[in-house]
Amino acid sequence: MRRDRRAILAACLFLGVTATPGATLAQTVDELYASGVKARQVQHFDEAADLFRRALALKPDNADALVQLGFSELGRNNLPAARDAFSRALSLAPIYLDASFGMAEVEFRSGNLDAALPLAEKVAQAEPGNADAATLVENIRKARQAAGGKAKPAPAATSKASPRRRPDPVAGLMEQGKRLRAAGNLPEAEMAYRRALKLAPKNSDILVALGMIVGSGQRYDEAGHFFDQALAVEPGLLDARLGRIRLAIWQGDVPRARVLVDDVLATAPNNVEALNLDARISLLEADHARAEQSFERVLAIDPRNAEALAGIGDVRRARGDDDGARQAYRQALAIEPGSTDIEQRLAVPPPRKWRLDLGSEVSDLTNGLGDWTDSSVGLAYRLTPRTTISGHTRVATRYGHTDVQIEGRIDQAFSPSLSFYVLAAATPDADFLARYSVGAGASWQAVARAKAFGPLSLNIDTRYDDFANAGITSISPWVQAYILDGRLGLSARWVHAADDIGTRADGYVLRADLAVAARFNLFGGYADAPEISDGTLVPTRTVFGGISWNVNDPLTLRVSIAHEQRPTFDRSTFGLGLTTRF
Repeated sequence: MRRDRRAILAACLFLGVTATPGATLAQTVDELYASGVKARQVQHFDEAADLFRRALALKPDNADALVQLGFSELGRNNLPAARDAFSRALSLAPIYLDASFGMAEVEFRSGNLDAALPLAEKVAQAEPGNADAATLVENIRKARQAAGGKAKPAPAATSKASPRRRPDPVAGLMEQGKRLRAAGNLPEAEMAYRRALKLAPKNSDILVALGMIVGSGQRYDEAGHFFDQALAVEPGLLDARLGRIRLAIWQGDVPRARVLVDDVLATAPNNVEALNLDARISLLEADHARAEQSFERVLAIDPRNAEALAGIGDVRRARGDDDGARQAYRQALAIEPGSTDIEQRLAVPPPRKWRLDLGSEVSDLTNGLGDWTDSSVGLAYRLTPRTTISGHTRVATRYGHTDVQIEGRIDQAFSPSLSFYVLAAATPDADFLARYSVGAGASWQAVARAKAFGPLSLNIDTRYDDFANAGITSISPWVQAYILDGRLGLSARWVHAADDIGTRADGYVLRADLAVAARFNLFGGYADAPEISDGTLVPTRTVFGGISWNVNDPLTLRVSIAHEQRPTFDRSTFGLGLTTRF
């Protein structure tokens, strides 16, 4: 009998030992979280911290679990661990008020009263009924008064007494750098962070902060070095990986940014900063559907994320919905009052979808051949942000004859770097212009704009003109590049033309455009290329130049002159033109 009872007891012990681990492993994130909350509420802080850490092992980007872990570590008076948990939560959800409150408590207990007060006040203002936040604000203010306005350690608010400790100079310098950076004083912020780095050269948070500051100042190589140092200290550090994504965006390297952000999202699919960056990259790729989806995922996690709301506005504006964009910007501004970035978006005037071009030229011919005139009117309408339709009427006179040509054209952008156009024109009762013409062309931005060089685009124009006596095909590939921070544009065009009886001609056109002031631009060039005149390929050499003046945002005026040499006469041309948008 005694032997049977011993056997039953052994079996029960065996089942208990083997069953318990399986049950623990079977717990879900939600179950671990709920158990942790219950343990923390009854002040079983060690057990609660363990449960929350196990939940985070299954889902590292769970901001709620991080906040609860932070409060559990506060209960254990483990301030460094609590600071880390709240910081990680704020990196996932920057406006998470509970995380801000927890960080205020950490700073208060660490004696960093100047850092603790604005955090606590922020929570108290956002939640007027939060008695804990109001009490914390009052305690911090009393501590500041008792210290004569200087930050000194405050007594711990837990059951365990904490010894007085001097303020951490590294934390103080980092907080100073953070405030200066938020105020836009980047040089002073950089100095504060560099002083902190001397005291803690292996602090990955300082390295990331310095990378962000120098990167925003376009010191890209130095920024990359800081991010790499941070990753060497802490491999896989999320903030450093996100910094490298921003760096790629700043450098205009969209393909690299895409690879980096996809890599982050593979391990942290709900990280709001990574999702915001994914949306920004999608906007650069003109993938508006993905951008909108990523911004909406951010808002599902953090409904008061102003960056995502402003991003929704950017998507709508890119799609041509300016009213919808302004609505989103106003919602974002309500969350972040005084935000310069959002106010600048709202200050952008509504898009002008219409464009009117007027131009007129008078040419003086040598050898007593009289004058030619050439006038035109063009009207374009932006149907969508990617599609523009336009019509153009040309009236030309030569040797007492007048031709009127009517042209229609469609321009389509397939991406920010690739566009295409087609056109068709007809001249009723043509005397010297083509009876009809068809054409097409494309432009590809091969190199994006960098600080000193770019963009560089590769282009091609093709056209067929049908005259009464001949049909002429012309092909003209050309390249255009900008230097001197975009102020000087250089282009080179090759011109090839052939008629339907085997006559061929080749030439080139060189042109330079220079922005000499904010509203004034000069252009000039030289051409040695065939011109199609009354169905004939005529070799010409031309020197040309001019100036354009942007009178205001919608109005531009142009003046041009040219001198052309032909085998039978010379031609001097003076032109005037204007463009207005409405």
